[in-house]
Amino acid sequence: MIRRLLVAIMIVAVMITSACIGQKEPPAEEEPAEPPAELPAVEEPAPSPYIGVEKKIARYLNDGAEFAVYLAYPQKTGEAFIYNSKPMCSASMIKVFILAAVMDKIKNGELSLDEQITLNDYEIVGGAGVIAGYPPETKFPLRDVMELMITYSDNTATNMLIDRIGMDKINEYIQREGYSDTALNHKMMLYNYYSGDNMSSVRDLGMFFQKLYHYKCCGKKYDEIMLDFLAAQTDTDCFPAALPGVQIAHKTGALDDLYDDGGIIYSPKGHVILVIMTENCLNGEYATIEQMKSFTRSVVN
Repeated sequence: MIRRLLVAIMIVAVMITSACIGQKEPPAEEEPAEPPAELPAVEEPAPSPYIGVEKKIARYLNDGAEFAVYLAYPQKTGEAFIYNSKPMCSASMIKVFILAAVMDKIKNGELSLDEQITLNDYEIVGGAGVIAGYPPETKFPLRDVMELMITYSDNTATNMLIDRIGMDKINEYIQREGYSDTALNHKMMLYNYYSGDNMSSVRDLGMFFQKLYHYKCCGKKYDEIMLDFLAAQTDTDCFPAALPGVQIAHKTGALDDLYDDGGIIYSPKGHVILVIMTENCLNGEYATIEQMKSFTRSVVN
């Protein structure tokens, strides 16, 4: 009897031991995995502001004349759009480089805005301007002569400035500043001085207006004076007519077969530096200006 009882106890013990062995430890709780680090957002490059400009040139500047264009949006990008830039007859556009060369001398203390310069009879010429109506030996403040050269495109005033600092000095300034397509080859309307056309390009003119816009031509004090002269331009047939009410600091040039306009357009929609030069305007100045106005409106956005 006792033996049976012992056997029964042993069987129960074995069963209890097996049950304990069969039980598994509960799995340890896993720590939640850290979320993957977010990759920095990749900024999409801003679309070029010059998309479609060549189509606008083809659409608007197609009257048979040869056009060259410099276009920049200085508040958006440092890059410019340049179309067909090459040395071209500059007409009165050359006067902006004469202006800058004289102002550079003023900045360096070699000249003064208040200096009086004398009108000589051999400097008096026709064409645009008002000084030709004054008698020889009349004296004018240098500032007034510079202003008249720009605002009225005064040819006599231009000749006075060329004589005051010298054609060679003006060309030295032009080359030193990197305007490699530009050259002053003759005085205004004086063909005994003629040695080829005065030349420039939309690249050089665009570069000049870029420097002026950023006050990197002669420094802010002097550049603001030049901008005031350019903003008072009396030839308003092109850019100002296309954009009435918009402040524009610009210079124009015209001969029998060309019309040019270039400068800084301070549009509320965004500032624009635009230069348009032409050659062989076979359909006349009016038709060319109308095309230039349409193109100007299309790129001021």
